Amino acid sequence: MIDEIKFLIEIDKLKNIFRQTMVLNGIRQENDAEHSWHMAMSAIVLEKYHNETVDMKKVLKMALIHDIVEIYAGDTPAFGTHNPNKYNDELKSAEKIFSLLPEKLEKEMMNLWLEFELLESPEAKFAKACDTFQGFLQNITSDGHSWRKYKVKESAFCKRMEPIKLYIPQVYEEVVLPELEKYINKGVIERDIIK
Repeated sequence: MIDEIKFLIEIDKLKNIFRQTMVLNGIRQENDAEHSWHMAMSAIVLEKYHNETVDMKKVLKMALIHDIVEIYAGDTPAFGTHNPNKYNDELKSAEKIFSLLPEKLEKEMMNLWLEFELLESPEAKFAKACDTFQGFLQNITSDGHSWRKYKVKESAFCKRMEPIKLYIPQVYEEVVLPELEKYINKGVIERDIIK
């Protein structure tokens, strides 16, 4: 049991990994632990909008572990400068942190993390859509903080929102697209797609 306790103590560091997104009304940066919780809640609430049946327990596990790797690899913002070695850095981090666990649990978590990263199942695809949607919500509640900060163009926004469009299309049509138009009209997101 000592390995599990070491792991639980180590992952508490997730609370100190701050993201570029801001919490409600932009009062402070969101941390990775808050993001993972909100993503998991998004999955529970939005399950009926996913276009396939999923094992919700598996989705929730993915939500809770998907960003643990950022304890060592750091957060990469959705918009802005991208780390070309992100996947390899996160893979090394996953191997390091999950190795704290007993072998069976280490393999389970590593496999779930890889499945999520590689979008290898309906659960991974839905979890990715919820991950993306949670970041979208943080921008809505902070009046487009990250979109403003990184001077986001419509094409970059649409590329980022693609998991929502593909895996929870009703949410994309009824929530994401109207907000996109709203933020284009406010001058926050620059239109660069000819319609």
